[in-house]
Amino acid sequence: MNIKTKSLKSGSENSVIIIILASLLIIVLAIVGVYVAKDNQGIATFDGGKVTKAEYKIYYQMFSSYLQYYGYDQNEIPNEIAIKAATDKMILEDAKAAGVTLTEENKAEVDSIFEDESYIEYFKSYGFDIDDLREIYYNDYIIQDYIQKLADEASADDVANYIKSQASEGEEVDMNEYDTSHILFSFTKEDNTTMSDEEKATLKTEAEAVLARALNGEDFATLAQENSDDSTASNGGQYKMYMDGNTVEEYSNAVKSMKVGEVYPQLVESSYGYHIIKLNGIAENGRVNNSTERTAYANSLFTNIDETKNLSINEDLLKKFVMEIDPDAYATDEETDSTTTTDGTSDVVDVTTEESTDTSTDTTTEQ
Repeated sequence: MNIKTKSLKSGSENSVIIIILASLLIIVLAIVGVYVAKDNQGIATFDGGKVTKAEYKIYYQMFSSYLQYYGYDQNEIPNEIAIKAATDKMILEDAKAAGVTLTEENKAEVDSIFEDESYIEYFKSYGFDIDDLREIYYNDYIIQDYIQKLADEASADDVANYIKSQASEGEEVDMNEYDTSHILFSFTKEDNTTMSDEEKATLKTEAEAVLARALNGEDFATLAQENSDDSTASNGGQYKMYMDGNTVEEYSNAVKSMKVGEVYPQLVESSYGYHIIKLNGIAENGRVNNSTERTAYANSLFTNIDETKNLSINEDLLKKFVMEIDPDAYATDEETDSTTTTDGTSDVVDVTTEESTDTSTDTTTEQ
């Protein structure tokens, strides 16, 4: 009887101990779960994804100094970088969904950088995680190729509508492409100094002599190759342009008044020098084929991606994390007063991948 009683008592005690241990385990797991959840929180979240701390850190290291240099509000920079990182990830998801992958050529180019010890040491000196940084490079190529795909596949109507949407209200948009050739007699000397008035007068005499030859029917391309100071000389002076404000006004105004096949009867003077201009042809609606316009259209498709994919920045976590990696990230009131941009605003950084557009060195293009 005593044994049974003792046995029953021991069993009860064991049950209590098991219940207590189980309860403690639940509590411990709950606490661990809280910490794991906190650790897995995203700096930014969006439909189907997030920006982790590790990813954000790479972007911060890459872009914070850049944005400071260009006058962005110091207190807004962390948020702008979070938007940039999140948007890149959102576009990357769309790119992969569209079947765009990293090409072997692009992968090899990135790998060649990360196989160079001098680059590796440089990256490490700034605290970059090499594997994470390499992945950013890979992804950037995928994003660029995706934007190029969208630009190439865009319809003429879509590009035309985009171009017209960028014009001022009531502005008539010229959609033509003007195929011109020109010969430049530059005001800039070989030592990069500007000519004196006397030197310009001598140059004008030389230019007028060549203009006379062009008006008399000599081959324009040959004259350009032999006389032009412009980068287009090797291509016979050919320069395709649009009435989009990117070509110097004097040049554009001359072209507007010309007929196809005509050489403008006078020298055209701009800030670059004296131009001799010939209009080779006009392609109606040709502006929709301009690679710069098409790339701009493709980029515009992501203007509202933060809204369509419900982008949200975890402001508290962002600020706490930024202070951990850069204690001087946020400016004091006094510092803010001294660093605010001249117009008092802070433009949002272009959140799409920045792809180089046409950057012709033609001196007809506004600089």
